[in-house]
Amino acid sequence: MYKLLTVLLFLFSAFFVYAETYEVKSGDTLYGILSDRFTPQEMAEINAQIKKDYKRFVLKPGMKLTLEPNKVTLNAALDKEIIIERMPDGSTKVNIKEYQYDMMNVLVRGTIETNLFDAMYKAGEDAELAANLASIFEWEIDFFKDLRPGDKFIVLVEKKFIKNKYAGYGKIVAADFYNQGKLKRAVYYNDGNKNKGYYNEKGEGLERGFLRVPLNYSRISSRYTTSRLHPVLGYHRPHYGVDYAAPTGTPVKATASGIVKIKSRSKGNGNYIALRHPNGYETFYLHLNGFNRAIKQGSHVEQGQIIGYVGSTGYSTGPHLDYRIRKNGTWLNPLKFVATPKTLKKDDVSAFLEFAASYFDKLDMSHIMYAQNSPLYTVPPVSSMAVMQF
Repeated sequence: MYKLLTVLLFLFSAFFVYAETYEVKSGDTLYGILSDRFTPQEMAEINAQIKKDYKRFVLKPGMKLTLEPNKVTLNAALDKEIIIERMPDGSTKVNIKEYQYDMMNVLVRGTIETNLFDAMYKAGEDAELAANLASIFEWEIDFFKDLRPGDKFIVLVEKKFIKNKYAGYGKIVAADFYNQGKLKRAVYYNDGNKNKGYYNEKGEGLERGFLRVPLNYSRISSRYTTSRLHPVLGYHRPHYGVDYAAPTGTPVKATASGIVKIKSRSKGNGNYIALRHPNGYETFYLHLNGFNRAIKQGSHVEQGQIIGYVGSTGYSTGPHLDYRIRKNGTWLNPLKFVATPKTLKKDDVSAFLEFAASYFDKLDMSHIMYAQNSPLYTVPPVSSMAVMQF
């Protein structure tokens, strides 16, 4: 036993003697870091192999390399390592090692004091989850004006872990939102056919043909009106859109799937995009700072796809998005526009309710857990096994 411990200690210490860690700095190249280990010809072969097996690889500052006598391990991403080895015959070998992620359903609860994003931060989560939650309930709740202090949310969300490290969110599996005393509930359902999305406890769809708003992190700075004093031109004229003030560069999303009708620039609109949708609908996105380079006039875009970025081009006094909707040539008020919901057919509702029953139970159980913290609570405590089920 003593000899075995001695050998293990020797190997352990040897690793740290001969293995060192290097953190990539700005301006570094793989060739520069490894030039004392491999010849220029070998480095050319190594780079070619990496490009072949890991096409999107880019050496970035902050990446770490573990340097051993005959082996170099580069942590290229949380789920990928590039391993370069000097083989016994003197040749080099490149291997891309990929780590699978584990998915865990995690329960997140919070209470609104000021806004959803602050509440999510206080719950230990970040803005991405807040935005995802808002997108689910955006046709049920106006997150600009309907929230009240004391509103609550409960979210059952997938979280990814790689090598026991958090690696991001998956989808929200189920969620409850209490807004002004009214419960809004959503469960994600995919029957593998054509039914896919979030539905409430009656099997009614929460998704609509149009998103309510085309961007996150914004406030309304000007509303739809038939007469407004133009801040630049100085006279009254109709304003057929809604202005969302937001920082320059904020992503702008297509509110519905459609075809890019116009991607251009004009004196008044600045950089702008117009999308054509089914049934005579068109949407307009004005004063953009820039466009998504991947889309062109005639391109098909999906609902929620980023099409441009908030700016202050054209007749504009500050960074904002002027968003407009038109049907068959008539302008509509975006704040009053109600799109048709996507819902389940009667024959599919029973299958959904059977699938969703366990998620309804978990959400209901979480409300009981919430109530345990209330001085008015009178129900017996929930067992630790019940808590572990989440």
